[in-house]
Amino acid sequence: MGYKGLSILLIARTCEHTIKGGIDMIGQLLTGRYLILEKLGVGGFSETYLARDKYLPRHPLCVVKYLKPSSSNQISLEVAQELFENEACLLERLGRDYPQIPTLLAYCHEQEQMYLVQEYVEGENLDSYLTGKKRLTAKAAIALLTDLLPVLDYIHSHQVAHLDIKPSNLIRRRRDGKVFLIDFGSACVLSDIEPSPKSDMGDNALAIGTPGYMPDEQHQGMSQLNSDLYALGVLIIHLVTRVHPRQFQQNPISGNLDWQIYLSKQTLEPKLVETLDRMVQPQSRDRYQQASEVLADLKSLPKAKYSHLSWRLASCQRLISQMAVLAAAMLLIGIMGEKYLSAHSDQAKALVKQLKQVFRQSDSQLTMLRDLPVQAGVDRMLIAPNNQILVTAGSDHVLSLWSLPNGTLLKSLSGNTGKVTTLAISRDSKFLVSGSEDGTVRLWNIVSGQLLHRFGQHQNPVTAVAISADARKLVSGSQDGTLHCWDLQTGIRQRTLKIPDAAVTAVTYGIASGSLISASSDHKVQVWNLGTGKLQRTFAGHTQAIVDLQVASDHTLFSFGEDRGLVWDLDREELVLALPEDSAKTVTSSLNNRNIVTVHGNGSIRVWVRKAGQLVPKKAGTLKQNLDVALSPNHHYLANWSTDQRLRIWQLNTSSVY
Repeated sequence: MGYKGLSILLIARTCEHTIKGGIDMIGQLLTGRYLILEKLGVGGFSETYLARDKYLPRHPLCVVKYLKPSSSNQISLEVAQELFENEACLLERLGRDYPQIPTLLAYCHEQEQMYLVQEYVEGENLDSYLTGKKRLTAKAAIALLTDLLPVLDYIHSHQVAHLDIKPSNLIRRRRDGKVFLIDFGSACVLSDIEPSPKSDMGDNALAIGTPGYMPDEQHQGMSQLNSDLYALGVLIIHLVTRVHPRQFQQNPISGNLDWQIYLSKQTLEPKLVETLDRMVQPQSRDRYQQASEVLADLKSLPKAKYSHLSWRLASCQRLISQMAVLAAAMLLIGIMGEKYLSAHSDQAKALVKQLKQVFRQSDSQLTMLRDLPVQAGVDRMLIAPNNQILVTAGSDHVLSLWSLPNGTLLKSLSGNTGKVTTLAISRDSKFLVSGSEDGTVRLWNIVSGQLLHRFGQHQNPVTAVAISADARKLVSGSQDGTLHCWDLQTGIRQRTLKIPDAAVTAVTYGIASGSLISASSDHKVQVWNLGTGKLQRTFAGHTQAIVDLQVASDHTLFSFGEDRGLVWDLDREELVLALPEDSAKTVTSSLNNRNIVTVHGNGSIRVWVRKAGQLVPKKAGTLKQNLDVALSPNHHYLANWSTDQRLRIWQLNTSSVY
């Protein structure tokens, strides 16, 4: 996830909060802008965090790197600060003009507190490749070299040596397979005359880097530009052999690394072996001097013209081949049937059984319980808090009450004179409220089916209704921005609130007594004090229509919009989390004390799981047709109606997605 078009901000001496480090960083809002979400890693003199930028549309992710020297680190605080500032300067200089280096977004230095903010690259570092069982193939090795050498050629043209090239400092971006070079904490600018960090670091000739990836001259504090070529060569050898570089010994005669003995049965093109050998020569003078020289030799390799996607595709070949086998087997089952396979080996039968089990497991989150014909179309539907009753509002203006356990029609409630536009059910599942296009609101007794009250003071269609937790109050919102607050027992209107120049799109009662929350067509959220009738707070953050509001606690609010879901802290009066784009186009949502389930316009169903301080979506199924949907509060049932005049009730197994 890159944001190359962002303006580079250098924020100096303007930090609003003292950074305390450690776990205290989580949840901090730096300079009123960067919300810290989780810790990503710890280095020798810094800690890295994932954060969100609240100032930008869609609140993109970014990375905050905070200076915090380890107590065991031999580098002094002054040198660590100098290295940290040097990193910010290099990122500002290099990242803005090259697409495979993160962009610097901000830099802050206040007394001894320093941090920098940079572009977040969504993907995996190459360390993850080492956790698997496969070695890097020759083709993938050439592709990776072809992708990274131009990056080194670019930074070396600015006389910058990275000096810490290793798998964890290379990230393969998920969306296009491009490999990014990150962490310039050890980088320095080398003099054309004297290749040493002294040119930028005063008299401190530092041997900074990672053992195993550093050549001898870097150990001695006399790094050169082609020290990076040594590290890159060692990295490729590490991925090809799966042997850590510190295990390699030097040949007592030639002084070269003995890495080829670890190739096992894998055969590499002799020219590639020769190229890697020259990259990792112990003496700088015997090595390639420039990255462009390595690229020139790679071009002479047979079949060496691989795009940067080859590296990504190489790691996916196994998955692709497995999917091909699955698809072919399922196609065979579909065309020939199981009778064809019964004439073949037991192994084939076992394969079919295994495949059917795999597909059954993948679909087990959504199981159809009932498929019911309906005479009229369905405009709205809602499942009661007791998880036993489904209410559908038909195009004939009739409310139908269905039993979820057995799918039987319990009652039909007539009396609405216009199209039903919104529904609400009290927490005790005794009362049902329906709002209509003609501006009327009706209150029903679910048990008896009796119409208790008719509220008719809206001049425009009713767009949202809600019942308070104690079932004593009712609020109805309309297309003209009016909110009427009613006494549910007497039917008397107690208060009217007005949102200027916007329609009400959603409404809910807060958990705190006397609190009401609404959403409007101008993409804002309003918090009201019903005791005074005053607007307490307006939240702005959505860029498209807000379709639902869910209160998680007395201070946490979820707002689901067509753009995405947002989480608000009502006490601190601020945005605390922006859900990923997978939360966009929500048709309906349900929040309970275990998880959140959302259904989207494309029919996908997602269960949101808390992981590392974030809400991560897990797909739980897909509905082919999705005109109207309802979720039970316990997330066990899902109902939907489609244009084939069928009402379907499903069992949703949310636990299977964890």
